[in-house]
Amino acid sequence: MANSDLEVTVTTDKLDRLSEELNGLLRDVVSVAAFNIERRAKAVPPPIDTGATMNSIHVTIAGGGGDYRASATAAKFLKPGVELLPENRPDGPNGLAARIGPSTAYAPPLEFGTHNMPARPFMTPSFEAERQPFIDAVRDIFRGAARG
Repeated sequence: MANSDLEVTVTTDKLDRLSEELNGLLRDVVSVAAFNIERRAKAVPPPIDTGATMNSIHVTIAGGGGDYRASATAAKFLKPGVELLPENRPDGPNGLAARIGPSTAYAPPLEFGTHNMPARPFMTPSFEAERQPFIDAVRDIFRGAARG
């Protein structure tokens, strides 16, 4: 009986290209959705007297992107002495996670209410308005990839 070696070579070039392409498309979808949410929230701001909360709404994208400092500066300009929340950077692969929200410390009571004040949501409706377009965009990306 002859001794024969079997050699198998697996190349992943196509998978690597597909992964890069999918990551790029998904980063774009996350970015568009995040900035759409920011835009919507600023278009329907909570009842405010100075505009500090509205102007403090910002996007921060994992791996860079967004502008917390500019938003915080705008809030301080509009309402000197306003208490700001610290910047909260999202965890996750570059561009595949984003945080969207205001940086003023009194924004959560405006959004969710208190025992003395009813909720005046401005972020939640903005997020909900973007939910289905985001899901549809991600679905389209993966359907396109599945078709080849």
